[in-house]
Amino acid sequence: MHKEGVQILLLQETHFRSDQVPKIPSKFYAFWVHSTNPDAKSKGVSIGLHKSLPYVLLDSQVDPGGRYAFLILTVRGRVYTIRNLYLPNSGQNKALTGILNKLDAFAEGVLLLGGDFNMVLEPTLDSSTGATTFPKSAIASVKHKLRTRRLVDIWRILHPRDRDYTYFSPAHTSYSRLDRFQISYHALTLSPESNIGTPIWSDHSPVFLSLELPDFVSREWTWRLNEFLLHDSVCRADIVSSIKQFIDSHSSDETALPL
Repeated sequence: MHKEGVQILLLQETHFRSDQVPKIPSKFYAFWVHSTNPDAKSKGVSIGLHKSLPYVLLDSQVDPGGRYAFLILTVRGRVYTIRNLYLPNSGQNKALTGILNKLDAFAEGVLLLGGDFNMVLEPTLDSSTGATTFPKSAIASVKHKLRTRRLVDIWRILHPRDRDYTYFSPAHTSYSRLDRFQISYHALTLSPESNIGTPIWSDHSPVFLSLELPDFVSREWTWRLNEFLLHDSVCRADIVSSIKQFIDSHSSDETALPL
């Protein structure tokens, strides 16, 4: 993920037990928050922050059962709430209701919700079969909860009629888009982009979200002479010799000087 330029990393299904959380072997992601299952190696979500991200952590909250993790950060003077969730493969509507109710009392600023929803919201587009086993009433309820909180499926907004998927079910031989980012209306002013990557070591494809943060100035590289070279006798001798050679080679130039 570092090579992809990911600054905030959201992981689901980490399968860490509360008493057996391993140290993440990454020199690039220096800060982690984990939500773990206390009883077994199941569920689990984690949020990792890249060491180059100019953030200030304001608050955090994790689910003791391993279903969600929230962070509130300031990045370049603006407040963001980052939420990572992993819904169960049944009872998604009820689980999401509980998570969103907790989020309502916690969230500040621009809201960015990402994770594995374990359900499709647009069956005709988000499933390779064009159908789903989820009840229409449950889908309508989830969409209503997200809409009333002004959270939009940014990938679908950017790709209104496209078909792309994040998960393949061997049991049903079908593809589904279960993983997504739901972002607040305020984030639409940050020129969002979103795409679905190729699965590497997971049975889910990564989903990427990029935002143009205000007042962000990219680093510019400026060349400067290493002043310590002037204290090196060999280097100084080479510089003096090069200057003398330049003067000697141009001193006999017969080109008339401009008047």
